[in-house]
Amino acid sequence: MIELISELIVEWLIMGICTVIHSLYDWIKGKILRIPKVEVERKRLEKKWLYKKILLIKNQENGLKKGMTGIVMEIIDKKTLFVEFKDQKGGVIELNGELTFQIRINQIKLKN
Repeated sequence: MIELISELIVEWLIMGICTVIHSLYDWIKGKILRIPKVEVERKRLEKKWLYKKILLIKNQENGLKKGMTGIVMEIIDKKTLFVEFKDQKGGVIELNGELTFQIRINQIKLKN
């Protein structure tokens, strides 16, 4: 029992130290390099989502069906993306004259 408690304390201590170091790193980037935290968050989102293949996990009211694949073309904000969907032959899907569709991040997942 004591081993478990000591292990949890050490784990929390290590995680706390890592959080402090990360916060200090962000503060230094903001003060010295003049990179705002919003820009850091945007770059993180771009690294994760931009030009990656995705899979639609919810049906959309504009006619896009669950399971369709696409590519993220632009990041609007941290919850919304512009996505271009492909049909099974690789052609771009066009609905109502639109080639890219505004999709929420919680409605898609990255495709491996």
